[in-house]
Amino acid sequence: MDSYRKLLVLGMNDAIKQGRISLAAPPGNGPTDEDGHLFADIAGYPSVVLWQSISYGELRVSVWWNYDHSKHPQAEASGNQRERFTLTMPLANRVRYRKFVGATASAWLERQTAKHLMGHGRRFVFDTYLRADMKEKLHALPVPKPEGYEAEGKFFL
Repeated sequence: MDSYRKLLVLGMNDAIKQGRISLAAPPGNGPTDEDGHLFADIAGYPSVVLWQSISYGELRVSVWWNYDHSKHPQAEASGNQRERFTLTMPLANRVRYRKFVGATASAWLERQTAKHLMGHGRRFVFDTYLRADMKEKLHALPVPKPEGYEAEGKFFL
């Protein structure tokens, strides 16, 4: 399994176990108010799991691995500059990521026709970032077992 996809499965499993993400497709085809985030320990590192409804029962799921909010340059900013955990990647200039996040990855979770992360391997995993010192650690993660869904599956437009 692709290393970024392993990270997404670990994050999804945590959110499902905590009851924060449902694998049940909501009624209707429009977006829902299921958006949220949680702080979690993923493979021994502090992390953030984020999700947002994107309609047709799909969620956009993101994981920020080895995340240190205290070092985020916009953690305590005001207004629109403050990190609100709503985007696929941290709200900061990417050149500053190395100071506070080890890896990021995002994918879409299909829930209406089947329950799976869309795509196979690295395909349809997006907004990835990997700090050099985390590369070996990410690739060494054991292959996780998805909790009630498949790690890969058909991509829907």
